[in-house]
Amino acid sequence: MIQVFADTPRDADRIRRAVDGDVQVVENAEELAADPGCDHSGLDRDHLEYDHGRLDCVVVGCHTRFLRERIGLLARLEREMPWVPVILVTDRDADAAKLLASTRCSALVWFDDPAARLRSRIEAACETAALVQLAERIRRSALPPALRRALVHSLRQAGSDPVHNVGALAAAMGSSPVTLSHEFTARVNGGATLCRFLSALVILRAHQLRLSGSSWTNAGGRLGFPRRTLNRKAHTWPGRSLADLERITPDRLLSAFVEEYVRPLLGQDVL
Repeated sequence: MIQVFADTPRDADRIRRAVDGDVQVVENAEELAADPGCDHSGLDRDHLEYDHGRLDCVVVGCHTRFLRERIGLLARLEREMPWVPVILVTDRDADAAKLLASTRCSALVWFDDPAARLRSRIEAACETAALVQLAERIRRSALPPALRRALVHSLRQAGSDPVHNVGALAAAMGSSPVTLSHEFTARVNGGATLCRFLSALVILRAHQLRLSGSSWTNAGGRLGFPRRTLNRKAHTWPGRSLADLERITPDRLLSAFVEEYVRPLLGQDVL
């Protein structure tokens, strides 16, 4: 579910019409995520699949002239719902960035942006939040300490600048690439490799950038890979061309990642 809160009913309706799926418009800021049964993680506590029956995202629509009054609300959402992405829709104004410098927002969208931009930003933000939650699950798991730290680091980095390869990951962690690779392979019984795990995270991030309007070439340039390398990685996982990848929704791609790489790692660990 996506909750929407805006300054006016007209703004709330504009946002609601731009968003696909289950949307709840709330008229009072205190109603945001007010359902006590809501799992703010965005992931089912008993299963690793992404659960769209829970709160996926909060969208706050606020014009610049009211933005200063909403800083407290954004801070509360960050404090009370750290795993739920918050997207701010506001006026295209340089002052907005200054006011938001100390506040977390998963994405900033302008009121004059096309509706498709808001939809793609919401999809990408939900996917990033889910990766952070997966990192938290792994942090609390019984995996070997060095591998656990490395996987948490790679998942947290995946939402912005994914780790390129096992060597870079090992260097960042002060660990041996051979040890990390062996521990990963042993845990999944040879069904996957750490190298492919990292490559899949690159594809998840590139997919987010493509949904946000970047070309595959620009997405690859931002991540440090030429387009042909992204295409090769996509053929490795999830076994599609980049053109085919565009037709896969973020939740389906994330679910495939969980099934391929995360579930074998965690097994029956209770987190």
